[in-house]
Amino acid sequence: MAMTVLKHYSSWDKNAADFGFKPPTFENLVMRALAVVEPVLYERFIVCQSMSSLVQSGHRFSNYQYASYAVDVKFQPSLRPMGRFAEQKRYFSGKQGLYGYKIEAAVSPDGRCVAMSCSLPGSVHDFTILHSQQAIHKAMPEKTPDESLRPDDGELSTQYPESWVCLVDMTYIGIGHVLRRIHPKRRPANGMLDADDLERNERISSDRVVVENFFGRVCALWKISYATFSWSEKNYYVIQRTAFSLTNFHLSLMPLRSEDETFYAYVMARYERMATEKKRKRAESQRRYRLNRQERLALDHNRAGRLRFS
Repeated sequence: MAMTVLKHYSSWDKNAADFGFKPPTFENLVMRALAVVEPVLYERFIVCQSMSSLVQSGHRFSNYQYASYAVDVKFQPSLRPMGRFAEQKRYFSGKQGLYGYKIEAAVSPDGRCVAMSCSLPGSVHDFTILHSQQAIHKAMPEKTPDESLRPDDGELSTQYPESWVCLVDMTYIGIGHVLRRIHPKRRPANGMLDADDLERNERISSDRVVVENFFGRVCALWKISYATFSWSEKNYYVIQRTAFSLTNFHLSLMPLRSEDETFYAYVMARYERMATEKKRKRAESQRRYRLNRQERLALDHNRAGRLRFS
């Protein structure tokens, strides 16, 4: 029942009716089951892989073979929170234009999630999430004594001789003072990137696409990981840890494909349409308010004029 709920996410009333339970009873039953299995699944399937194991299995990034994983943040919209505006705006993502939650995931070259952060409000910047996770990101790419003997002449190997690389996007520019990371180069103000920089950016993006592929597989398998989340926030983290763990198991049977990236692009396009529609409705509401206000002012002006001449 719990997996069916994750797969075909809907309201608790609808899910409970499908299985013949009352909604409160069914919610307690499912969440108790997830609370029991989630730690076991996470410990079993969300496992950091050493560079040695990646080399032995033949799973390495095509361009940056000295990178152990790539990092990105997954956003999921939610209903507008209750409470004061100051509390509500913590969940609003300016980038997405929606209220929601964020989770950071680290994905290895074989497409599996090797670490994930706790769920955070949508307003928290991706850089802040990574910085709060720096203890994990320092430990995971650390070289073993045997790996330290492997040749490593890649970027930042001099500054971080005891660590492998983490691939990130331009959102994380500035994290290099604590982690060995590689990110695309930003176009300078009033300038252009040369051919070498453009080619380098393309190589980084080509390797980092594995994170989007993983997010696509998560969304394709579990509707609860991409639909607008309307349940209690306290359940969100347990649910997503379970979904990510089960996705890793699914990947052991069926590796990532290009269709996963396509599905994630569809999900992101859906979020963009939701944000655009929300802006359109707000603009229309403001336009109607201005028109009504102008009509009221005109009526008040006419009444005042008639009273003066009466």
